Formats: sequence, structure tokens, C-alpha cells
Amino acid sequence: MIKLAGIAYAVYLWFVVTWVLYLAVMNLKRTRAENLHWFVRWHAYALLGVGWALDLAVNVMASLLFLDPPREVLLTARLKRYRVRGGWRGTLAGWVCRHLLNPFDPDPDGHC
Repeated sequence: MIKLAGIAYAVYLWFVVTWVLYLAVMNLKRTRAENLHWFVRWHAYALLGVGWALDLAVNVMASLLFLDPPREVLLTARLKRYRVRGGWRGTLAGWVCRHLLNPFDPDPDGHC
């Protein structure tokens, strides 16, 4: 039982770390990367690559949350699909978009 709790905590921590990287990338999007010094921009793109890789893994792990294997590469596309389809997955995806992603994306339409 303790091992299962440790695994659940590790998965939760993975989600949180990926979300923090999402926040960092959205802040870089807000500042417009082209206005940054080349050194900072290089590190920003490296951070984007790490965030993308973590997003791939989170999308796979989200299968536990949504009880459905991923059909998309990134989590955002999956959330959009669930929102269109509705049901309990659409409700959960809507909550994630509304509270965890959209408020931090500078795009007026939100992230998903």
C-alpha cells in the first residue's frame, strides 16, 4: 500500500512540475521570445523542449485520470477533444482548461 501511495505521489509531482513548466513557457510567450537576448532565448527554447517532452509523458499518465488511452500527442489536444464530446471526461477537461491552463495563456481565446 505504501508503494502505491509513493507512485501516486510521484505521478502527482510529475503533473505539478509539468504545470510549472507550462507557466514558465506561457510567461515566455507573453514576453515575446524575439525581444530576448540570444542567450536567454536559447535557454527558453531548451525549456520549451523539456516541457514538450514532459507533456508527452503527462498525456500518457493522464490515461489513469481519464480512463482512456491517448490518441493525441499532447495533452491540450486531448482536452479539446474531450470538451467537444462532453460527458464526465469533458467536464473534467473543462475544469483543467478553465482553472489550470487558460488563465495563464496570453491568447485571448485561452489554451484549450
